[in-house]
Amino acid sequence: MSSFDVIIIGAGPTGKVLARQLSDTGHSVAIVERWPAAYPLPRAVGYDHEIKRMFHSIGVADEVEALSRTMNHYVWYNADWKVLVDLDETREAISGGAKGFLFNQPELERVLEADLEGRAGVSIFFGHEASSVTQTVQGVEAVIAPFDAETQTADTDKSQILRAKYIVGCDGANSIVREKIGSDLFDHGFDAQWLVVDFMPNDTTGELPIPDAAQWCNPDRPTTIVPSGVNNRRWEFMVKPGESPEDLAKTDRVWELLSPWVKPEDGELVRSANYRFRSQLAQGWRKGRMLIAGDAAHLMPPFMGQGMCSGLRDAWNLGWKLDLILSGKAPDTLLDDYEVERSPHVDTVIRISMAMGQIVCVSDPEEAAARDAAFFSGNVPPPPEFPGVTAGSIDVDASGVPKGVAGQLAPHSTLGKDGEFIRMDDRTGRNFTLITNGIAQNRLSQETRAALQEIGAHVVCIGGDGYVDKSGRTANYLTENGIAALLVRPDFYSYGAAKSVDEIEGFIVSAVAKILKKAAA
Repeated sequence: MSSFDVIIIGAGPTGKVLARQLSDTGHSVAIVERWPAAYPLPRAVGYDHEIKRMFHSIGVADEVEALSRTMNHYVWYNADWKVLVDLDETREAISGGAKGFLFNQPELERVLEADLEGRAGVSIFFGHEASSVTQTVQGVEAVIAPFDAETQTADTDKSQILRAKYIVGCDGANSIVREKIGSDLFDHGFDAQWLVVDFMPNDTTGELPIPDAAQWCNPDRPTTIVPSGVNNRRWEFMVKPGESPEDLAKTDRVWELLSPWVKPEDGELVRSANYRFRSQLAQGWRKGRMLIAGDAAHLMPPFMGQGMCSGLRDAWNLGWKLDLILSGKAPDTLLDDYEVERSPHVDTVIRISMAMGQIVCVSDPEEAAARDAAFFSGNVPPPPEFPGVTAGSIDVDASGVPKGVAGQLAPHSTLGKDGEFIRMDDRTGRNFTLITNGIAQNRLSQETRAALQEIGAHVVCIGGDGYVDKSGRTANYLTENGIAALLVRPDFYSYGAAKSVDEIEGFIVSAVAKILKKAAA
């Protein structure tokens, strides 16, 4: 029997990033993964600027950048290849740099896996399946056994028990942890079968006659075409009613589908696989010391490229909460805020993804013609507004509405002082951060500084005698929103803001009390 602080079931990106966070803050983690190594075939292909901040924060940004390409324009075409809408992804993000990136997931998995190897406090049980999870008086237990990937069976004669304070199920759509929690699944109703094809060109330096990133809204066969990292390309073909998904995935049929763009002599089929795109959200992400994250908690259509991103946001949110609890700074009632914060966010992303999918997946020619006419006449839906945190550990008014910028993704900048520049996240680490508008730390009251110390917060002064904001992004954000001091959580979301120097002390003391669930909050 082995004991840990946290057991993570599932070694996908969500599980790996959560493990890294906990390891960095001194907590022991066991990761249980039924496959002998990271899944070798492509799945997700996109991440956004917020996720890139995470990669920077765990020190793998350079490695991930080497296997990624920047998203430029995401163009939607009708059947005749006339542009319906051109989504410009080149605009600078609030995090700095590009808004989106395209990557090859197996390469990312290997980067995250190598990052965890030999890391203090991390034990990885590859090739093991969790057959049961149980909550005890002291914590949780997981029974695991060696799993044979070829026979798809576990050797229960060699079972062992892992014990921990908490268990997190990052174990996908068929999560054993979610089943044990007893969560219901709310189905938004999107359900479509698609064939996903990944292709490696022989000539990775030349130009193929392929749009860079596109939705071909062709009612005869809606199709997605995107890069999958630096070299790979991906096609996703909707399976039409009455078609056999298995027949469509046969090699001859796949090449037939690809024939408008590439031929067998142009490269190698990496894989073709059928996927069922669903839209489901778990109701109940926590029961005592058991929690779920990633695909175990939510499934969504791929049209926003937010499936993996949403799982990583779960991990980033959960990581700082578990750290405060395991460090004895906060009670485990802080975990009550986990689903409260993440579920509405994911629900909104699912709905946006569905709305985009419903535009793409029109298979009736008359409906498609009406859609095209509407777009050509300028009746184009506005770009979706990405959600923030709407409840939980943020500043809200008496009716529960977030105050000002509370719950919004905070801006990020490169800061300069004495001729030297540093990324703000590198300056603060994965901690709470108080960003002030020209207010030096020594101007904060002793009570304010003591409260900030309780949550391990760093203070960053921009302007005055503090840092110069190289891009002006954060400085302008403070000024435009009339902010004297902005309290940012470790997951990059704003707790809230004080509008004046006189407000800072009361604001911070109240914020810390709420975050740490003190009786006076």
